[in-house]
Amino acid sequence: MCYIAPKNVIVHQLSDAYNGLGMMNFTLDWSTISSNMGSPIAYPWVMACNLFAGFVIVMWIITPIGYYSNTWNTGNLPIYTAHLFKTNGSAYDIHQIMTSDQHLDEAKYAEYGPVRMTFQFAISYGIGFAAIITLLVYIGLHYGPEIYQRVRQSREMEEDIHMKLMRRYEEVPHWWYIVLFVITFTTSIVVCEVYHMMPWYWVIISTIVPLVFTVPIGIIQAISNQQPGLNVITEFIIGYGMPGNPIANVTFKVYGYITMTQALNLVSDLKLGHYMKIPPRHMFVVQLAGTILASFIELAVAYWLMNTVKNICTPEGYPFTCISANTFYSASVLWGLIGPAKLFGTSSPYHPVLYLFFVGAILPVPVWYLQKRYPQSFWRHINIPVAISIAGAMPPMPAASVVNWFIGCFVFNYILHKYRNTWWQRYAFSLSAGLDSGLAISGIIQFGIFAKAKMPQWWGADTNHCPLAATGGFLNRPATAS
Repeated sequence: MCYIAPKNVIVHQLSDAYNGLGMMNFTLDWSTISSNMGSPIAYPWVMACNLFAGFVIVMWIITPIGYYSNTWNTGNLPIYTAHLFKTNGSAYDIHQIMTSDQHLDEAKYAEYGPVRMTFQFAISYGIGFAAIITLLVYIGLHYGPEIYQRVRQSREMEEDIHMKLMRRYEEVPHWWYIVLFVITFTTSIVVCEVYHMMPWYWVIISTIVPLVFTVPIGIIQAISNQQPGLNVITEFIIGYGMPGNPIANVTFKVYGYITMTQALNLVSDLKLGHYMKIPPRHMFVVQLAGTILASFIELAVAYWLMNTVKNICTPEGYPFTCISANTFYSASVLWGLIGPAKLFGTSSPYHPVLYLFFVGAILPVPVWYLQKRYPQSFWRHINIPVAISIAGAMPPMPAASVVNWFIGCFVFNYILHKYRNTWWQRYAFSLSAGLDSGLAISGIIQFGIFAKAKMPQWWGADTNHCPLAATGGFLNRPATAS
């Protein structure tokens, strides 16, 4: 589409894969298809439809309507980015509003002016508010009695064949987990206090948050392979508790959000080990050793990249543009430095998105009623938490990635599953593992061989075929077809 109208801003905004809405995008590149959502073969078809429906509603219906009607005066900004702006559309310089100790200077902020974000970025936070409440209401309606019953009967339920076979191995003693928790929890408090990241009592609160949400989010992940995030609610809590302090905000967010993510990753790995009949104590030791080793390796790689890649995490550093890190940075400014009280206060144009908390509480109820009233109808396939969870990843996730991921899921988990089921049962997951492994190996080889090589230049190798999508809004220049 961008070749057809190379000077039309709106066409570029609707079509661009990374800075636009990803319409009319298609690729066979497995790295694009699976890099953000994971392999499409691993998702149940019905849940993939829920996810894509949520994507279409948010990105292809709500976002164009809100953006092109100039809601919140965002028409002079790009349509899809996590970058922050002034009211005139220029980049927001946070150094103009900070003190020497990296806190908010109220006087400088009043003088420099409020921060502005794109319509899509703002509405994604509102949908994030709705998503976290929807999750709790949905789980309470659908699984509340079952959770209560299973907690009461956890030591009395009949064992399945897998549990009977695992009885030959020694269980991991509870005190192993208790000792590990005490060590890591104490270390966290010491680090946060010594380096002035946040007070000790916020470490305790950040531990309570994943304790509350791990089971509900785990249930959603179990039925959909999609894990809703806690980034918005953790940012919201600490943003009101410690406004003007971005370091405290990101620290609380990491402890509150990533603790839940790692807990579910551990449960998933232990479940796999359970089905493969690996001794539980061996699994515990391997998981702990792998986590410690990965921490040092990832930190070393990060420092190496930051010191060797010129202009890393900027457009000039392509392909090392760090879209996720830039979104994390923008969130630290919005929720930490400026704070939700200013960002969503009564004087802010973004104040109405707070009402989506109430929408989130109501949204699952009529769907739950219709599912109970008509158990064999279309409504039994609707999963509201899964459908709106996609908004939590937009941005930084490229829109085209979701489109091509869904196409892949349609081909494998609908067409082949329905019409070539024997082939699908025998080869689908092996193919998925092969593609993922091949992608990882080829990535290492290509980086090692071609990182410094001068590649042939041709029109198909251009890094961006829709350049106007990232350079401004539709109001600050005429959109002329060409």
